[in-house]
Amino acid sequence: MGTPGVAYLPGRECGTCTLCCKVMGIVEVDSPRDSWCGHCAIGDGCRIYRERPAPCREFACGYLIWDAIPAHWLPALSGIVIVSELGFRINFYVDADHPDRWRETPYYADIKRLAAVGVADNRQVLVTVGAHVFAIFPQRDVDLGRVASDEQVVTGKRPDGTWGAAKVRDDDPRLQPRDGHPGGALIPLG
Repeated sequence: MGTPGVAYLPGRECGTCTLCCKVMGIVEVDSPRDSWCGHCAIGDGCRIYRERPAPCREFACGYLIWDAIPAHWLPALSGIVIVSELGFRINFYVDADHPDRWRETPYYADIKRLAAVGVADNRQVLVTVGAHVFAIFPQRDVDLGRVASDEQVVTGKRPDGTWGAAKVRDDDPRLQPRDGHPGGALIPLG
């Protein structure tokens, strides 16, 4: 088992955790976000593991691969799946049955710590509960509300020098890659 080409941390494995099969949403198997995939044997694994679609094959849970993520982040315990996205984003997908879990101790402190590192590395840190998204910064959180399927989250410096976030439509020209940064990562806001 596992994702081809991805090394799991020693002692870390999915075990009985199948939360990614609920919170992620996979179009290829008609599995919406925050609903258990019809192919998931909850607490056991994927019933079509050998034939699973590409997004499932390529997925690597942050708990399994990042040493910066403490053991209490096992998704089956935390109710949160950590994902690297688009090369510049860390997204914490929260089980909608426990929408405020990310605000609890020790998770919130860990998210804020990663937000400080993220800002320093020009990365976004988001918390997603269903379609509701929060952009997380060291000094504040930005509630972006529902982010539609034709929108993206952008972050950047505001005129006052603080970090901010906004949601923009997919066709917004500011999303085009520039200056060595992927589109959507950081744009001036204001």
